[in-house]
Amino acid sequence: MFFRSRFLSFPLVIGAVVIGVVSWKAIFGPQLDDYWKKKLVEEASTKGD
Repeated sequence: MFFRSRFLSFPLVIGAVVIGVVSWKAIFGPQLDDYWKKKLVEEASTKGD
């Protein structure tokens, strides 16, 4: 197995997190936006009754 003699560097971890967040938003962002728009419309219609 491959063992590292030291921990991952902080900039490397930050870079990986930024790349992960950006790619996650690019993939799932439009679907989540549509979901929340529909949910807000449903909540508004139920509160109006």
